[in-house]
Amino acid sequence: MTEVISYLAAGLLVLISAGKLAAARRIPLSPGMRYLLGFFLSMAAALAVSAEPTARLLLAHGLPTVALVCLLVSNALQVLAVRFLVRLARATQTPVPRTRLWPLVLCWVLMTVCFVDVVLHADQLNTPGFGWRFGAVGYQAVLVGYAVGCLMTFMRVLTRHARQCPRGSFRTGLQVIVTASAVTVVWGLYCGLPTLWLSVTGLSGDNFLPVGRMIGLTAMALWVVGAVVTTWQGMVERPLRWLTARRNVRAVTPLWSVLVAALPRIALPPTARCGAEFALYRKLIEIRDGLLALRRHVPPELADWVRESACRHAAAEDGPTVAAAELAAALVAQKSGHSWPQPPAARTSSAPSIDAETAWLSAVSVAFTSSPVVDEVRKRAGATYAAPAEVA
Repeated sequence: MTEVISYLAAGLLVLISAGKLAAARRIPLSPGMRYLLGFFLSMAAALAVSAEPTARLLLAHGLPTVALVCLLVSNALQVLAVRFLVRLARATQTPVPRTRLWPLVLCWVLMTVCFVDVVLHADQLNTPGFGWRFGAVGYQAVLVGYAVGCLMTFMRVLTRHARQCPRGSFRTGLQVIVTASAVTVVWGLYCGLPTLWLSVTGLSGDNFLPVGRMIGLTAMALWVVGAVVTTWQGMVERPLRWLTARRNVRAVTPLWSVLVAALPRIALPPTARCGAEFALYRKLIEIRDGLLALRRHVPPELADWVRESACRHAAAEDGPTVAAAELAAALVAQKSGHSWPQPPAARTSSAPSIDAETAWLSAVSVAFTSSPVVDEVRKRAGATYAAPAEVA
């Protein structure tokens, strides 16, 4: 199973890229998304080329040199991938810093020169001390130095950018990607310097490779999770938004039902559009219209009633309770035909947003149905304004 994980990870990266490219026919890709897809496709190709079944297939057909070439190609693609990461991170900055091409080209040239030295002496590959040969050491140093340098730049810039993003799945995805970068650095330092670690730890190649493979697969799993969360954030957040909207609709429905029963005209015309979020917006608008229409029916004695009742019940005289008491008294006064020319100012949420308005009206709804202060104010308004007002 572990032998095909590289292929599965590569396929998933290609699938993500294909989905974004298909969507680009309607909405053009941003520069940052192009760099991200470049990273995905480069890593997918590197994983497919360097997968253990690929190397085993080449060796089984007597092509050891071709297997070494596949290693060079895979490493070159990995270097290209981390360069895409640097460009992606820098795309979040204003102005966008320039990313020069010559360091990548120089890295490729040096890797190729060192690789040629290794291939020319491939007959000594299994001899003691071959790992300390100039070509082998140089290849490892160039590969790891460039890759780790790019990853550290990427992590620094992306961490700073994530702090500036609002909370949500996109920011979470960025944090997962930063974690994946850190694990990739560990993987690169471990697998990219086999000569050093084999000498220090005394492990054999059979014991060294599985550890590196597990670190690499962990890093790739984190990359895939971060990619899914950031690039398909709508699919991740949509169920949560739907559940939140459904909960909020239930929270404000008691208040909405009372207002629509008293003022049927506030109900908006039915539309073909449906959905929990749209239903919530409609109810908020209708509740606000109803509360505004009832302002002129709030008795002038309301503040004294609320204060006295709150003292008797040892209850808080908070905003939602006062607003619910105003509504309860206004409904009684409106039914009996009483109104006053100077209504009190309308009470609203502290912040002008859908979430704040929903939280405010939900609290008003709870107070309207369960607060003993509101219940007492309702009874007092009924006793005071029971008879219809005389028409002048």
